[in-house]
Amino acid sequence: MRKRTGLNIAVFMLSLLVAAGCAFMLLDVWGWLQEENIAASELVVFPGVEEPPMTLPAEPVSDEPFNVLILGLDHGLDRPVQGYERSDVIIIAHIDEAAGKAVLLSLPRDSYVSIPGYRKSKINEAYQAGGVDLAVHTVEQVTGMRIRNYVVVDFDEFMWLVDLFGGVPVTMEEPLNDPKVGYIGAGGQQLDGEHALMLARSRDYPQGDLERVRQQQRIIIQALYKGKEMASYPGAAWFLSIALDPLETNLTQDEVIALARGFAELPVVDVQGGVAPGKPGMVGAASVYILDETALRELVRNIEQLCFVPEEFR
Repeated sequence: MRKRTGLNIAVFMLSLLVAAGCAFMLLDVWGWLQEENIAASELVVFPGVEEPPMTLPAEPVSDEPFNVLILGLDHGLDRPVQGYERSDVIIIAHIDEAAGKAVLLSLPRDSYVSIPGYRKSKINEAYQAGGVDLAVHTVEQVTGMRIRNYVVVDFDEFMWLVDLFGGVPVTMEEPLNDPKVGYIGAGGQQLDGEHALMLARSRDYPQGDLERVRQQQRIIIQALYKGKEMASYPGAAWFLSIALDPLETNLTQDEVIALARGFAELPVVDVQGGVAPGKPGMVGAASVYILDETALRELVRNIEQLCFVPEEFR
């Protein structure tokens, strides 16, 4: 397991890393690598550093489709870095290497569930109560999906990663003007880390948290489009290894590079997103999200058997 560094960072979605195997090979801050002198620059870009090979191993990461849990930790505005580590982004990336497909399943952070050995509470308390092991156990119990791997990313780290790789491209049909997180104008643009986090954190949408998780998935999917393009650039594997270093994950560097390379070789990007079905409710004075367990089982069947999200769950 890789531990967080002195940046004290553990995102989202990305958490961009593993959604389809290359969430951190996001974006083209290294456009100069495409210039005519690319061959010469390769020799001196990273003097004294051996670049990891960006090649596929003989075998896939997994013979069967598998699931990766992505947790984004939000310390919240004005909260201390230590002592508040609820996972406010909870996404399961279901990856089918043979079919070249991936599905992102978001569990709203306020989902009211039984946390094993703890109590019934909002699902985002699981990580705070028992770290990644309890978070994984809780998600497996709620969804019935076996989690093979996990990635935990702090929101500060998310901003650092987005900036490291040059931003994430989005087109905003309407401006975001959230007094709690900030402003993003309408139109096509390249969001830096700060503004990408605004989009991922804001609840200032007509559907509140449900739209919030869709925006988180949107960032991941848009990043994958750019990541597919960047994966063939010289130095891509080296940057991916740098991005992995501070993260809490049980994925190895070789596994992530293999997933990234495999994703880059797909003819098209095929990533669908879904949200666990349910409805808003109250438990005492607390606002929660009550999962529809029957509908969730149906959604999970579609994901695991067909790598498909029916329209009503998107």
